[in-house]
Amino acid sequence: MSGVGVSLRRVELELGGRRVLGPLDLELPPGAKLLLLGANGAGKTQLLKLLAGERWPTPTGRERRCYLDARGRELELSELLPRLVHLSGERQDKYLRYDWNFSAQRIVGSGCHATDRPTAPLDAAERRRVRGLLRRLALWPLRARRFLTLSYGERRRVLLARALAARPRLLLLDEPFNGLDTGSRAVLLTELRRLSRTGVTLVVAAHRPEDAPPGLARAVMLRRGRIVHDGRADARVARFLRSVPPPVPPRGAPRPRRRPGASEPLLLARGVDLYRDYRPVIRRLSWTIGPGEHWGIVGANGSGKSTLLRFLYGDIGAALGGYVERRGHPPGTHVSQWRRRVGFVSPELQAEYVARVSVLELVVSGLRASVGLDSRPTARERSRARTALARAGLAVDAARPARELSYGQLRLALLARALIIDPEALLLDEPLTGLDPQLRAAVARLLSRLAGEGVQLVVTAHHAADLPPQIGHVLALRRGRAHARRR
Repeated sequence: MSGVGVSLRRVELELGGRRVLGPLDLELPPGAKLLLLGANGAGKTQLLKLLAGERWPTPTGRERRCYLDARGRELELSELLPRLVHLSGERQDKYLRYDWNFSAQRIVGSGCHATDRPTAPLDAAERRRVRGLLRRLALWPLRARRFLTLSYGERRRVLLARALAARPRLLLLDEPFNGLDTGSRAVLLTELRRLSRTGVTLVVAAHRPEDAPPGLARAVMLRRGRIVHDGRADARVARFLRSVPPPVPPRGAPRPRRRPGASEPLLLARGVDLYRDYRPVIRRLSWTIGPGEHWGIVGANGSGKSTLLRFLYGDIGAALGGYVERRGHPPGTHVSQWRRRVGFVSPELQAEYVARVSVLELVVSGLRASVGLDSRPTARERSRARTALARAGLAVDAARPARELSYGQLRLALLARALIIDPEALLLDEPLTGLDPQLRAAVARLLSRLAGEGVQLVVTAHHAADLPPQIGHVLALRRGRAHARRR
């Protein structure tokens, strides 16, 4: 199928009285293949929404957005919408917020009818198309699983298959590699190579060099809502994508630093079985997080990394028969007391956080271990929130509505929310995902400083470089079992 072109002329976009894009001009001819770059908050997601017809340019009397076919004829947006497909972390979070828990196969099939949810039966040709995509994207074993029981990376692959089921003419992918393990990344790269040889108009936003797929000869870079580069991927683009070196690991085996009173293990688990939706995820877990130790958790998509972190935080209980002991948390104590001492950040928390609050109020909610607030913050809470935001590099955004932040900025705000309680430990699920190179380096330095202050870190990651150098132990999850080793 031929692609559709997009022409933006003198386009601007304001949100909450704040200009986030423009004025800008962008010409995408039918079949174009574009790499979209920019720091967190530069406007990439909003530009993708404009291209997808999900946002309307702010009226100025000069703006123009039009869609064009291969002959240059203008097309109506209404007739194109079923074939303009936008895949992003925000759209993925929508399924969790609305509890759309259909089977993976039915979610993929909904793409045939350009709907987020299944609304009608598929005909024979559509069923064949869905089966083919499930096999091509290595999703066949997961076809009957409920969408919300899948891991973050597995959900991303399901939604990619759904996008392809729509046979898009314009495909917009916002950080599509986020949350994918090595095998899933290879599957997606193969699919993007195939798409690069078709007439589909393709735009891919990326933050890492390995997330810039081959075949995208043109690059557009945004800075503060304006286009600062539009041309071939040159040395300037390569410099932006190049990751800033992480902190240098200490020489030799680092000696764990303990906070006063932290002489007992943070966690002791013996013979623990963990289930999600009545399905066994991890069996016979025996694990000790000793005083001052920092741990990384690794494993493929669906291996149970996020489930294990939620168990540590107290969101998920152990099956009957397992033994669990948490430092300073005697049996019978309500889990909320534990949560007031341990910070937690995850993609699921980010998806669930839809409360209409300011960034500062989001951070204050960490003091109350809540999502949203039931009363106004006190002066002391506001002061602590500003300190936490400053540590996360978001001090200037304190008054902004939280949902107006970019995906990466919202992740930083949740990190500040975890820091406000001065935690004994931080449980971080892919904390550097969605961050641009400069922010990744800044957060990596912050985590290293926290480790040096005695805050124990438990971090999941798909990229080895995303694990802070202070992490001396790794728990590898594979086929329902956990294997501990020195890093």
